[in-house]
Amino acid sequence: MIRRTQIARLVVVFSLSSLTFPTNLAAAGAPITPPYEITAVKAMLFYDGSATFSPDVLAKPDFRFWNTIIGEGDAKAPSNSTLVLVEVTGHPSPNEAPHSRKVELTATTSRKILLKRTIDIGLFGNDGKFYAAFWLYETGCQPITLLARIVGQTPSSPVTRKIPFACGE
Repeated sequence: MIRRTQIARLVVVFSLSSLTFPTNLAAAGAPITPPYEITAVKAMLFYDGSATFSPDVLAKPDFRFWNTIIGEGDAKAPSNSTLVLVEVTGHPSPNEAPHSRKVELTATTSRKILLKRTIDIGLFGNDGKFYAAFWLYETGCQPITLLARIVGQTPSSPVTRKIPFACGE
């Protein structure tokens, strides 16, 4: 018959051995996947009347966002919605669980959150890039702050961009 002291010793030995035994792949010597990085945030105006998109409006620092809802400023045509693309660069490991990392985009005005959405990071292209697409409705008059980050890793690689939409007479 096992005594209480023998059981206590077994529990202590088992507890100590579990602290030194590798319990995850990284500790066991499997390669650690380097952090993914947000390498670009792009925004394209959607032109309602032609079902086409503008070039990346964030790539042009002097783009005039005045009255884009009626096609003024540099908009070229009326636009009431915006496509935001978040470019993620990385080299996933075959040992990593699928969809363990995600892209999150939060789009806010001074009054409300327009969008807060998380998308699984899927397959990367041959160039080591993945693109997450986010659709923003009712854009064109309120300035928008975009915050993109990667969920499921440290660091989260946050990137902030501003679209200074404005309207007036």
